[in-house]
Amino acid sequence: MDAEYKIIGGDGAEYGPASLDELRSWIGDGRVAGSTQVWRNDLAQWSPAARYAELQQALARLHASVSPAMASQGLRPAGFWPRLGAYVLDRALLALVFVVLLGPLAQWQHWPMPVVPETWNLQTWRQLLDQLSVSGHQMFPFIILLILLYDVLMNGTFGATLGKMAIGARVVCADGSRLGYSRALLRSLAGRLTELLLYWGYLWVAVRADKRGMHDFLAGTKVVFQR
Repeated sequence: MDAEYKIIGGDGAEYGPASLDELRSWIGDGRVAGSTQVWRNDLAQWSPAARYAELQQALARLHASVSPAMASQGLRPAGFWPRLGAYVLDRALLALVFVVLLGPLAQWQHWPMPVVPETWNLQTWRQLLDQLSVSGHQMFPFIILLILLYDVLMNGTFGATLGKMAIGARVVCADGSRLGYSRALLRSLAGRLTELLLYWGYLWVAVRADKRGMHDFLAGTKVVFQR
């Protein structure tokens, strides 16, 4: 009886059973990397793909073909300034979406919306700032939820947000495999932590040769150009 295999994909889902030839084709397609968890029916246990002797040649071919291809096709790490532009574009798009949703959310949550004064003086400025502060604290959880949904759905489905698509970049796992929804969520949460730490973790992209930020290390990801 021929051996059958299953894998745990980048999205955390189980795929298979598959034959050895099918599994090797998945390696060639980039769906399986050396660290991908693989189950073989006669062993009845999960192990990294690199530990299976019958897969090592296919993995070696993939490694030998992908690294030069990335260099020749310009699939290099995306640097600080392009990623900053993508970040600004994403946040501008999300701000526009939130403005569209603000009216229904305010009615649903009974938010006290700021009232624009008819005359401007020091007192009316202070009143307006106090109103904005109260509204901002109440809106904050919804803003974070919107960012998480956007990051996870876009990166998990397409491997890139609209901002990264605009600069021709995508997010992949550190081993080059597909991101998946669970890793996309982890990366988005790590990004929020980086922002709470005054964004200094984003500056790693500017100084590191591999252009990985703190959130990339926490999530095990990297950002590369796809053209």
